[in-house]
Amino acid sequence: MWKNELLRSRAFRLALAFALAITAAATVVFTFIYLQISAAAIQRVSDRLAFEAGLARNESDAELHLRIEQHLTSDLRRLDFVGLYDSSGAVLLGDPAALPPIRIDGRAHLVGSIPGPGAARAEEGIFVAIRRSDGSILALGRSLAEINALRESVASALAISLAPTIVLILVIGAFFARRANRRLANIHAAIGEIVKGDFKQRLPVFAELDDVDLVSRDVNLMLDDIARLLEQLRNVGDDIAHDLRTPLAVARAKIERGLARGASLDDLRAAMAEALDHLDRAAATIGAFLRVSAVEHGRRQGRFAPVDLSSVCTGVFEFYEPLAQSKGVAIALDAPQLALVSGDEDLLREAISNLVENAIKFTPEGGLVRVAANVEDGKAGVTVSDSGPGVAPQDRERIFWRFFRSDRTGPASGNGLGLSIAAAIAKLHGFSLKVEDNAPGARFTLRGDANLGGPTATGRSEVTEAVVAPV
Repeated sequence: MWKNELLRSRAFRLALAFALAITAAATVVFTFIYLQISAAAIQRVSDRLAFEAGLARNESDAELHLRIEQHLTSDLRRLDFVGLYDSSGAVLLGDPAALPPIRIDGRAHLVGSIPGPGAARAEEGIFVAIRRSDGSILALGRSLAEINALRESVASALAISLAPTIVLILVIGAFFARRANRRLANIHAAIGEIVKGDFKQRLPVFAELDDVDLVSRDVNLMLDDIARLLEQLRNVGDDIAHDLRTPLAVARAKIERGLARGASLDDLRAAMAEALDHLDRAAATIGAFLRVSAVEHGRRQGRFAPVDLSSVCTGVFEFYEPLAQSKGVAIALDAPQLALVSGDEDLLREAISNLVENAIKFTPEGGLVRVAANVEDGKAGVTVSDSGPGVAPQDRERIFWRFFRSDRTGPASGNGLGLSIAAAIAKLHGFSLKVEDNAPGARFTLRGDANLGGPTATGRSEVTEAVVAPV
């Protein structure tokens, strides 16, 4: 079983391919060395034989005979050959017993088998033959036994050095393959639990952060997002039912009371008006929910154009100034310069309006809401801060979920979708939207890339700040 897993392992197959590549490369290198050593040795022998034959051409008979006799008594291994032959090729002195079948031209020639007194020796050799002035033929030669032994040594060295290398590569490949298989088995086990519905399960990530770990980490981030969305999805039905049940139940009670016996026409009209008001609240909740979905689908990116966030903040400030005054909340605007971004002005106005309305809603009487637009480090942004109860650290991500209500807000009115719409609009524009502690209160910051291709900021240098005193 493990053998099949090993062969299916990509790591082991890569190790096997690497071993084959090493084998092929080493074979080519050793073959080149083998051929070069062999050719160099043969050339060296050939040059020496040709040189000695040239010297012997002019030697006297006595000197030549002495050389041959010394050779016969000293070369016990029979590696070198010196022979003197008559014009017909019959041996006069020395060996081999017969003249090798080569041209008599003073050049080295390869002989496949060396002639002997009986059968030829199955041995290669190199011979040089010259014709002397008296017509005799002198042949000098050397056996290739030493060169062949050198060839065998090189081939043995190739096998001895290459075999352990291949085995070591395969062993290392098998080790990493088994290790990778164990990691993949853990990943498959985690995926199996996730498929069964355990979305708390995560893929294992090790300290080395290799390619598999990076993929596992990205998958875990995706699973975190999926788990969050599933949690929202599980709660959204209850939240919608909760937000719709109260206005519908009140509307039904008002209608029933208006239809009760003895009710006057004025009572009936008042009941209908109150019922319509609660039905409008239910319709507003449904409309806001659909609004979040429409914005998240990003269908309005084709309408993006340069938008001045300072101008948008000024308009939002003027619109919500009466509401803040009626609640006894001071509101301030700080928009001294152009803050151009590329986006949909209506959507950005809606997002900033939701942030300002949310700040006014949760700021107590006598508190302060500040709206500011600025450009820093190539980023244009809007900051809406308040002096309300603030947002707990554990709620600073969940506060942008649909229908989420923090425990600090209490029984405040609203459908819990304002910040969700703002977050969806920010995501559509590629902006960041985060909430921080304002000590006291909360500070919401919407920030995106500034549109530096628009008008310069010199056309708007004054600071507009208005504070409405509490009534």
